[in-house]
Amino acid sequence: MKTNLQLLILLVSSLILVVFFFIPTELTMLVIDNIKIDTFGHIIGFFGLSWILIRLIKLPLVNTVLCLYFYSALTEIGQHYLGFRSGQFFDFVADVVGISLFATLQWLTIIYGKPKYEKK
Repeated sequence: MKTNLQLLILLVSSLILVVFFFIPTELTMLVIDNIKIDTFGHIIGFFGLSWILIRLIKLPLVNTVLCLYFYSALTEIGQHYLGFRSGQFFDFVADVVGISLFATLQWLTIIYGKPKYEKK
């Protein structure tokens, strides 16, 4: 099990490095320029909402993640039509990152967190 986890970490790290090398510089600068403090608020907020719905209320992982993606899109679209708020695409991306981060951690916990056999 330890070698599988090490292999997974190596694979994810390699994918992240490959993505950074192949993303155009203009796109990278656009993303970095649009990261503000409320972006981290969106990530933390939707990470927490995912945690509450999946871990505390015990809703199914896949259904909850899909519904939260839809909910985050609807909230940003709704904010676009309000006079005192502005819906932004990067806020939606931050919501999706928060949801996906928790879903990935939950999935890894399900796969690698439980022993395959019980010791007596």
